[in-house]
Amino acid sequence: MRDEARRQEINRRALRIQSEVPTEPLKLAAAVVQLEGPENIAAIAREIENHAHNVHVDALYGEAPYTLFDALDGRPAPTGEGRNTHLDLLTAINNFTDATRSHLNGSKTARRP
Repeated sequence: MRDEARRQEINRRALRIQSEVPTEPLKLAAAVVQLEGPENIAAIAREIENHAHNVHVDALYGEAPYTLFDALDGRPAPTGEGRNTHLDLLTAINNFTDATRSHLNGSKTARRP
């Protein structure tokens, strides 16, 4: 039980920290990509912006029933719970990186994963 209480305290502290991280720089960068980038990469930038917003809102309200820490700890997602917004964000960032790398390395038909 002590380990569970410690894990919950770590999650609470992580949420407090996440709630203070500004999302404005990400929004500004996403806007540039949406204005100047190819449509497939701009779409992924919008996804990243949306997922980052969801992570931030979850942190502000302390509503993260299943966090990245739980996933890394090997805990299965509770049945009926929402998606893990942290993992959604990380997946979108990986997709953006892959699509951007393909585009910059000459594959102008880089697909959205």
